[in-house]
Amino acid sequence: MDNSYLIPANTKRSTLIFGMLRITPDLWILLSGTAITIVALIATSTLGLLATILSLVPMLLCVLLVLPIPNYHNTLCAIQSVLNFYNNRRKFIWRGWCIYNEFKDNK
Repeated sequence: MDNSYLIPANTKRSTLIFGMLRITPDLWILLSGTAITIVALIATSTLGLLATILSLVPMLLCVLLVLPIPNYHNTLCAIQSVLNFYNNRRKFIWRGWCIYNEFKDNK
């Protein structure tokens, strides 16, 4: 094969827990959301249906953050990439020609 190697598309997934979680911060986010939800469910078990539904919010939010999405590892990585794009200074190096200068030289 001309000394070229084919890298499978799922090489990154093999380094993740269950193929979708990094140890930090994904696993810790999921575990902390689950722990907060369990404590909240125990504390609000006698208060009614609305309190029970509200106590599920931390775990649902954490699951949404570590949910795998296409082209990114998970939602948290996508949010980090968006914040990194908008908050960090970008340096664009322009190596090209200017059409204005070409027309100016021809006149």
